[in-house]
Amino acid sequence: MKISEAFDLYRHDYMEFRIESIRILETHEYVKRRIIQSVGDKNISKLTFDDIKSWLDELKKEKCQNSIRNDLTRLRTVLKYLNLRDIKCIKADLVAIPKRTDTVPVFITAEDVERMIDNAYSIRNRFVISLLYSSGIRLSEFIKLNRGDIQNRRFTVVGKGGKARLCFIDERTETLMNTYLDKRHDASPALVVSNLHHERMTPTNVQLLVKNTAVRAGIKKKVTPHTLRHSFATNFLQNNGNIRYCQTLLGHASLETTMKYTHVTDCDLEKQYKKFHSI
Repeated sequence: MKISEAFDLYRHDYMEFRIESIRILETHEYVKRRIIQSVGDKNISKLTFDDIKSWLDELKKEKCQNSIRNDLTRLRTVLKYLNLRDIKCIKADLVAIPKRTDTVPVFITAEDVERMIDNAYSIRNRFVISLLYSSGIRLSEFIKLNRGDIQNRRFTVVGKGGKARLCFIDERTETLMNTYLDKRHDASPALVVSNLHHERMTPTNVQLLVKNTAVRAGIKKKVTPHTLRHSFATNFLQNNGNIRYCQTLLGHASLETTMKYTHVTDCDLEKQYKKFHSI
């Protein structure tokens, strides 16, 4: 069995039964292509530790440690499945995975968001920026929203792992939404549509909208829809919001994921420093 066939077997026999997200399936195919580019589409039983080390050396030249960790984890998952099927290959548990390194989330301030909304090209763009920031939802969750989903400034999304959660918007976002929808004359059920084809916006559409609006607002940082999600969480915690509630609002399965925002929002730590540090 070749490496490509091993990856395809895992996808067909396991991933498709789990109904994995398109993003996870794309990552699976990407890792398959990358390792084959590095070591060739050899028989999986002939894949050696030296082959994996060679691939790892290539990854180190272009990726951060966390990205490398994700790629190696994908390979190890396939090997573990083959081990369970008694298909001859390296024992998955013998492939070491790098530790995950802490990353500090990139965010912008509430004032930056205000500038983006003020400098947005249209009422639709102002609504998109305001919705992403006020709710903290993921881009994939935003894309799926339909007209009528948001009622009384609350709505439900189905996030990672197929888990539903309650989300909210503020009064400003509701006003922008109503103004935008009142101007719509298309029949699309989507909450937000492209200007050209009046069809549901694609992830690329939204990414470009956010990026270009940030440039118009004079913001020097690279701003993405996920930056607005980071900014929502940072703002919530800076205002002394409970981290458990923040975890729920973001749809994080683990509190550890939400904890990364404490690197930039620990108000109590700053107060203690100012109180007890002397010069």
